[in-house]
Amino acid sequence: MSWLKWRPATGAVGVTAATVTPAAERRASAPAPEPSGAIEAAERLFARADKLYIVGCLICGTWVLGPIGAAVIIYALILMRRAQQAGADIRPWAITLVGGFIMVDTSVNMVAWGFDLFPAHDTVVGRSLWVDYGRMVDGAYMFFHNSGSFGGVLDPGEKSVQIAMVAMSMPIKLAACFGFLKMKRWGLQWMIISYWMYFLIWMIYLPNMMFDFPLRYGASSTGVIGFWLLVNVPFLGPLVLLPYLHTLRAEDWEE
Repeated sequence: MSWLKWRPATGAVGVTAATVTPAAERRASAPAPEPSGAIEAAERLFARADKLYIVGCLICGTWVLGPIGAAVIIYALILMRRAQQAGADIRPWAITLVGGFIMVDTSVNMVAWGFDLFPAHDTVVGRSLWVDYGRMVDGAYMFFHNSGSFGGVLDPGEKSVQIAMVAMSMPIKLAACFGFLKMKRWGLQWMIISYWMYFLIWMIYLPNMMFDFPLRYGASSTGVIGFWLLVNVPFLGPLVLLPYLHTLRAEDWEE
């Protein structure tokens, strides 16, 4: 029996005796099992934190409410940490952070380009946002804004990329990101597909902007520096995250 301790008996050379550890000592040395109610409470806390995390990422994608979304994300991460310390079985932190970054990036692109693609460009806010953005970063949004049949930016290459991103690429990526955070196998698979799609659109978008450089970046106040800081850096996400996504094993994820 595992709790028997064998040791030589006092005063007897070569003679052994079995000494049974008292029950109280066994109970004190054994790890105390976690109450099932505490585990369930921790799991509920994590589920609540996960919802807040997704909401915070989507709020960050609205640009204007970005600081509020960042506060919600931080609060959700604190709750996740508390749930983990309370015994909840949570997903790996790397999945949470990578999924959150992708969701913020996706919602930012979808909202921003959707704001220019749809009739919001006719509002005072839409005109002010994009014309001032054109003055600062990309002159295509400043010259002849709202003068075409679709409204918004007039550059046909830019408008084509907007349609591809808002109507197809970003909705797919957003749904994949949700499945990715829920540790679903389809979420991982579609995340890889949508990120390759994102990389392809970036390869189309970059030369399209360079061909019209004098109009777009030669006329803006920040030029190439503004383009790299505000536009091109987020597009580099696939170069960093695609190798990581390909290291994850789909067999380890839920169906």
